[in-house]
Amino acid sequence: MHGPMGESSYTKSVSNLVRSIQSSTAQKDSLFEQARLFFENVDIHKQVNLEQQRKIKSLEDSLQVAVAKDKDIIVKKLYVARRALDKDDARQEDMRILRLQNVLDICSTLLVLCEAENWQKTQVNSAKLLGTLQLLSPSEGVKIAHKNQRLKPAYRGVLAVRLLDKLLKSGQINNQYINERYQANLRYPEKESGLTLYQHQVAIPVIMAALFQDIGSLHPDAQIILKGEDGTLDEFRLLDKEERLTLLKINHEQTLNFITYGLGMERYVGNCKAQRTEFVQDQKKRLNFIRTLLISALKPKLVVGNLIKAPQIYASIIFSSKQNHNFFDLPKAMLIVGKAAERESISKVVADSLLAIVGHFPQGYGITYIPKDDDNKSIDRYEYAIVTGLNPKDPFVPTCRIATRNLTFIASGQIVSIDKKSNLYFSTTKKKLEKISPARLQEILRKLASNFEERKELDIIPSYWNPYGFFGYKKLQNLWKKV
Repeated sequence: MHGPMGESSYTKSVSNLVRSIQSSTAQKDSLFEQARLFFENVDIHKQVNLEQQRKIKSLEDSLQVAVAKDKDIIVKKLYVARRALDKDDARQEDMRILRLQNVLDICSTLLVLCEAENWQKTQVNSAKLLGTLQLLSPSEGVKIAHKNQRLKPAYRGVLAVRLLDKLLKSGQINNQYINERYQANLRYPEKESGLTLYQHQVAIPVIMAALFQDIGSLHPDAQIILKGEDGTLDEFRLLDKEERLTLLKINHEQTLNFITYGLGMERYVGNCKAQRTEFVQDQKKRLNFIRTLLISALKPKLVVGNLIKAPQIYASIIFSSKQNHNFFDLPKAMLIVGKAAERESISKVVADSLLAIVGHFPQGYGITYIPKDDDNKSIDRYEYAIVTGLNPKDPFVPTCRIATRNLTFIASGQIVSIDKKSNLYFSTTKKKLEKISPARLQEILRKLASNFEERKELDIIPSYWNPYGFFGYKKLQNLWKKV
């Protein structure tokens, strides 16, 4: 089609980000693997620590009543026991700090990928990251649930910070922690590589909450519900009510445990007592803010909790793990978010704000549309485009990059807004092409569909197209460049 297949440098950076968040590796160094190890070992470490403390207490008691000739031996044993306890505590603390630093590094990477030095460029970068994540999903085929599960966390993180920006701009945020650190003129960094105080203390904690809001499901007790005692059950199956409620409780409790004890606060480095005190206070506030986001997500009337709840609902549709997942249904994601607002599961203000950001057609979605001639009249054929822009003026009118011209795939298409009268996703628009002969429609489909033999028995006036194969070519992956 257009040169070699593979990943561009940008696409590789996104794939690496996804792998660093959640993957299955021998090193077990992704964030989710590290969390799983924490859950698997935390009770063992607690038990070992408790036994060591009991041993120390027993030796201390023995020392109190020991005769003079035995005291030296007991003192030596007590020294060894206390040192072993201190070494184990220090080792656990070092592991926690390493885990936390890894999280902060990856959250910073995500933030740099989706933001820039001003609002306009940030919208482009966020659209690019969201679109790339979507286009990395084949949206169908074997193990699609596992693939989608890995793409969700980063997607939620981007949406959460964009949603926060939107709510701050409209004056809807009344959280003291956020408002004390937000200044519109200092929101974005002056240099690409740097991060502002707001990004460090607000944006990154929001991303952390979005990434880890379901991390408690990796706890062994949750895994038994999901996979069964012998690990053979389908973790993506529909759970019954009792299983679902138990899982939600475990997930919430263990997510907070991981955030508090598995990650916790950064370590102060320095010798200034005043600076140390200020640093610790800031860290306590940051940790409490993340916990507040996670706890408030269960309370729909609190806007701040909706920052991660609304993106969670939306991303669960875009990257569905259901067996009946259908690419056609992706534009219904915001309708489901809207229904959640009607049921008061989330705030309507937040749902409306998210809709204003993403519209009804998600980034990376394949649009089939009727093009117009120079006289603005509809042409008797359809072409392909890909959604590439956030903040559409009308949520039903996506901003897209043209992917084909005259039924030929191109690498540098124009940016266009495709209205409902041209978009074949809408049944009323499809009727405009019904006057075209089936033979001509088959001819169009043959030119545009690489898998024509598989598709020729399907709808010859397609409501959408899946750009996954198109995006597999390096040359076609920069959909967000200026033309």
